[in-house]
Amino acid sequence: MTVTEHAQALGEAIKNDPIMQRYRTAKQAYDTNQELQQLMFEYNTQRRVLGEEFKKEPDQQNATLISLIRDRIDVLAKQIVVIEDYRQFSEAQQQVTELMNQVNSEIQFAVFGTRPCTHDCSTCQSACASRE
Repeated sequence: MTVTEHAQALGEAIKNDPIMQRYRTAKQAYDTNQELQQLMFEYNTQRRVLGEEFKKEPDQQNATLISLIRDRIDVLAKQIVVIEDYRQFSEAQQQVTELMNQVNSEIQFAVFGTRPCTHDCSTCQSACASRE
């Protein structure tokens, strides 16, 4: 079996992992929640407008507009984070990231014989700057 074939098999195993199944279910709920999508659209739009305002020279920025946008972003963020579909999707994304980091760590260990630094000295087998 070639390296590419092993990678394909690993990809299939990851795709079928319960973590990925949970992610797909959570993403479907996230994507189809109309209230959540409307809030996310407005949140992202407000952030873009705020970013555009900050690109201006300081003396050209509208402090009142910036304040209003920040207040609205805060309100939207509070509304978004209490929606169960958002929380489930966010947690599922985090679990996928952790799974992929574990997989990458194992591949690096198999290839190079060392594990990447986690900055958690209890997992470390060598000296690093975190230990000093």
